[in-house]
Amino acid sequence: MKNLQFGLLLLVFTLNFSFQKKAIIMNEKNTEKFLYIEIYGEKGASTEVRLNDIPACNLSAEGDNSSGNSFTQAKYYIKPGINTISVYPLSKKGKSTIRFVRYTKGEFTGRDKGEELIKIIVENSDTPVHKKIELPSDNKKLAWMHTDIITDDESKKEALEFVKKTYQYLQKNNIKEMVSALDPILSYELIFKPNTTKDKLAEEWEKGLGMAFNGDNIFDDINTISIQLIPIADGKLFQVKRKDGSMFFRTSDKNEYTVGFRDIIGRKDGVWKFYH
Repeated sequence: MKNLQFGLLLLVFTLNFSFQKKAIIMNEKNTEKFLYIEIYGEKGASTEVRLNDIPACNLSAEGDNSSGNSFTQAKYYIKPGINTISVYPLSKKGKSTIRFVRYTKGEFTGRDKGEELIKIIVENSDTPVHKKIELPSDNKKLAWMHTDIITDDESKKEALEFVKKTYQYLQKNNIKEMVSALDPILSYELIFKPNTTKDKLAEEWEKGLGMAFNGDNIFDDINTISIQLIPIADGKLFQVKRKDGSMFFRTSDKNEYTVGFRDIIGRKDGVWKFYH
């Protein structure tokens, strides 16, 4: 039986690809710009890149001598002014090349393409690498920038209660409650999709989630799962994982395919929701 991490929701609704070359959009007359984070790994390198302490791009090696690449749009993680790019080697082998690149709409992506703003080359070890870059941005509407900084134990208990409640939504296929918890993500998507409405976006998400969590899935008993709340975004968000490092919000490995949900949460105005 296959145990493939198949996150249908993630495939449909995120912009994280791992192709060597891809056209952003073929329209050379358009001068719109896109910022991307790219990872190129060699000799079995596994690497995570964070932007402003938020996991943004990840490359996992499939073998000791494997090579590959991964890239993602950076728009969800950029803030005005100084931004921090952090490279965390996840293996002690191989070499990783990380590029922060600006592309023009219509341009092909690739290792030698685009306007390279910064390049970081890492021989994988236990030591993370941090680089600062100043970026002109009016991106003040990023929802995660306005969440609470969490330091007290009572707030962590609140987060854990939200996590457990949402896991029950997954188990019961309570799609509307799941979409409601995604409100900050839907609101931010509207900035880039001015010709639609939040209600229409919610309908799209409900349809996608309904396909992924359709009542045929097997879930692990939550009482058997060790939940980890990992502080990210300099204390403004939690990434929710299991003790083995896998996604918490997902179906059981007993399924033929493992379907995953979002994994970053935060609190604003006393309410916990999911964030990019």
